[in-house]
Amino acid sequence: MMEEQEILELLNSDNADDVRSGAYEAGDAGLLKALPVLVEKLSIPNPGVQEAIDHALRRIGGRPVIFALVPLLRSEDAPVRNISMDVLREVGRNEVGLLSELLNDTDPDIRIFGADILGSAGSALAVPLLAHSLLYDPEVNVRYQAAVSLGNLAYPEAADALNKALHDDEWVCFAVIEALVKVRAESSVGALLMALDKSSDLVAANIVEALGEMGYIKAAPVLIKRLRRSSGPLAGRIVRAIVQLVGAKSLSLLDKEAYSTLLDHMFTALEDEDPYIQDAAISGLATAREEKYFIAVFSLLRDLDPDKDHERMRWMVETLAGMGYYDFLEERLSNGEDKDRLLAVDIISYVNDPRAAAALKRHFWGQPRDVQRACLDVLAAGSGPEDVDFFAGVLEKSHDGNMLRSALFFFGKTGNAALISDKVWPFLFHRYQDVQESALAAVMAVHDPDLRARFISMTQEQDELSREMAYYALRAYIDDSDIIPYLAVGLNDESPAVRRIAVESMGAGVSLSEERLNYLACRLNDEDKDVRLAVIDVLGHCREEEVGSYLLRGLQDPDPWVRARCVESLGRRQDRELLSEMAALLQDGHPMVVLKAMEAMVESGGEAAFKYLLPLMEHPDAEVQAAAEEHIAKIRSGGV
Repeated sequence: MMEEQEILELLNSDNADDVRSGAYEAGDAGLLKALPVLVEKLSIPNPGVQEAIDHALRRIGGRPVIFALVPLLRSEDAPVRNISMDVLREVGRNEVGLLSELLNDTDPDIRIFGADILGSAGSALAVPLLAHSLLYDPEVNVRYQAAVSLGNLAYPEAADALNKALHDDEWVCFAVIEALVKVRAESSVGALLMALDKSSDLVAANIVEALGEMGYIKAAPVLIKRLRRSSGPLAGRIVRAIVQLVGAKSLSLLDKEAYSTLLDHMFTALEDEDPYIQDAAISGLATAREEKYFIAVFSLLRDLDPDKDHERMRWMVETLAGMGYYDFLEERLSNGEDKDRLLAVDIISYVNDPRAAAALKRHFWGQPRDVQRACLDVLAAGSGPEDVDFFAGVLEKSHDGNMLRSALFFFGKTGNAALISDKVWPFLFHRYQDVQESALAAVMAVHDPDLRARFISMTQEQDELSREMAYYALRAYIDDSDIIPYLAVGLNDESPAVRRIAVESMGAGVSLSEERLNYLACRLNDEDKDVRLAVIDVLGHCREEEVGSYLLRGLQDPDPWVRARCVESLGRRQDRELLSEMAALLQDGHPMVVLKAMEAMVESGGEAAFKYLLPLMEHPDAEVQAAAEEHIAKIRSGGV
């Protein structure tokens, strides 16, 4: 640490960098003697210097810093004044009495600064001082700042003064209302309600919003009465506050006259420019379950921007669906613009009503393509056996891949092997690959001896893609005791792609029998790298003890990707006894393998891997060096 004289010399230098260094040193040393120079140098227009002095003043702290900075509040230099205020907010927290003198200054700006600083004190001692300023200071801006600061402190003791200030200038009232929301004193509810009728429309609107946020339900009856003689933006604010206080689901429990009045105003509030008021009105109207409200909300929904209002649109769709099914939705399906039709389908997707599904089917064939797709997505998820003919018609008439996939999904849900054999099987050979995949998923969803036999027969086809599909599908029958020999044939197929799929199917399921392990182990010597990788992937997800010996064989593979995948799989086993075998790969000629070996060793051996990693700090590959350093640091810190 520097000597005091050295620090002072740096601070008195004409070089900005020296002053900056000296300020940091003075702060770290808590050097009170440096205070006059720090205050003097604060006017240097250098951000780095000012930041360093700010740091120093906070570190030194105490009454001397307060005495030194208070005069700077009168500075014409805005950065100096702002830094002084920021520091005083922190160091003055334990000196409320000292700072209170600022509230008695003849300059209103200083009183404003004082009120601001005390608002950050975090002390209940500041409350009576600020309350006095709020009620008695002749300057409106001082009173405004006192209200803001009382809100920042949020002590309940401030409620009485804030309540009294509700009759002040409109500008002050805004700050008072915001402060009352933060204080949340129950006594303020009555004061806010009393001020409601005596305030301008703008202040009244803020009072209503505050009552809604404060959540005291006793304000609801008064707001309901006020609603009867309100209109425009104020009525919208009252609607939102009532919904917040009572809760949308409880609105219908109000007396008939009050509920009727509220419904009328909520209906009108749908036209308010404030989306929060609109949403409150929508929540309330949804409980009435009337078609005219449904149509009005739908009209609002259709005019929203899907890119900007996605989440809000989703909420509105779900809210409309909660109101139930109306014939209006079918009318939109038949006569609406495309976006109306899509919205109608979206709403219907959440409606549990047989009339909704019937409407989708009734108008399906006359819809544009995108609407048909949306209809089928909904119908495929919720339809039952009674809809077989409809979906069979889709498979026969449609050439759109999306719609075909939806229909195939439906048939897969039926679990009817005869239907799947008749309607779905031909689509295994469709020209679109995604349709083929959907058909295959539907066929595999049904465990049927005849379908299994057809797949076994397909393994003998000349067409390679047919054999791939067949061996993929047979994994669905992996629990059949006699299926293994059929899969084993695929392990020796002339096509590497077929062999790879046969490997994956042979490895399907939770655990591997000794017979399946032996078959898979034979493919560790396959001429194709991807087949060997498939074997390693299968073995790597098995917990059987004997799998480790097979994975060790893969460490000798000529391909670096296979070696890397092997060592990854061994690392997941977290077997310390395999450390020495994995350590051999730290000498591998391929950096990727070395990196994977390090990761696996740390995962498996923790501290035991340390001695193997240390020499790699001098590895010729920079990435390996960096990884070794990172792993070693992690081990030393106890992170493994």
